[in-house]
Amino acid sequence: MELIQRYVSKELTHFVGRHQPEKERFDLLIEIIKSGWLLHKNIRGDIKINTDAHGLEDIVTPGITCFADIPINDLSLHMEKYSNFGLAFKKDFLVERGANPVHYIATNGYIQISKEMPSNQAPVREDYFKDNIKRYFTWKSHMKKLIERNAQNENNTLEDMERLEQLDSFLIKHIFAYLKPFDASKTDADEDNYYLEREWRIVGDVAFSLNDITRILVPEKYGRKLREALPEYTGQISFTE
Repeated sequence: MELIQRYVSKELTHFVGRHQPEKERFDLLIEIIKSGWLLHKNIRGDIKINTDAHGLEDIVTPGITCFADIPINDLSLHMEKYSNFGLAFKKDFLVERGANPVHYIATNGYIQISKEMPSNQAPVREDYFKDNIKRYFTWKSHMKKLIERNAQNENNTLEDMERLEQLDSFLIKHIFAYLKPFDASKTDADEDNYYLEREWRIVGDVAFSLNDITRILVPEKYGRKLREALPEYTGQISFTE
């Protein structure tokens, strides 16, 4: 008999309209489903870099689409924080499109850099990540200038620049874009305790068809309106209240 751990799901759920009135949440959900696109927050699709940012998550701001890896029976707490309207996809479907779990950073934790360092001198984890990411962008700027200044062969210069840009793209899109700070001292019900989301991300947008949706989540009073708006939908509908 195969053992199953219920604290993760075979589906990833995307919630919509966190700060919007209920009717607008429903309208947005239908609009998204009919469009066949999950669009990330940054509509232009640019990845913004701000080395003067105060918070870790504000240094690199990519256009991301977010999902929660929470079993359907355990979504209540998350929906209280975000929204009771959403849609879910098979995890495999989203993994094929680049989805990956975030790396959570306990902002109030400490990092022991060496055995010799006294514990009272250990840097705060968020500050340690923040400082090193900022140093990376400073180093990158110096490297670009160094490559340009020491250029003896145009082909070699282009090759070195390409390698630097490839490294930069890798770090920004596949490492920095997946860092998620959270305060481990906050209670589970606190809106700022993000750890229980079990967040997954895709850098960019997600195109999908109606058949790709495995579940739609709405309050029961919107059930009939949902079926009228999406008569061809044959997947599951879960009532959230």
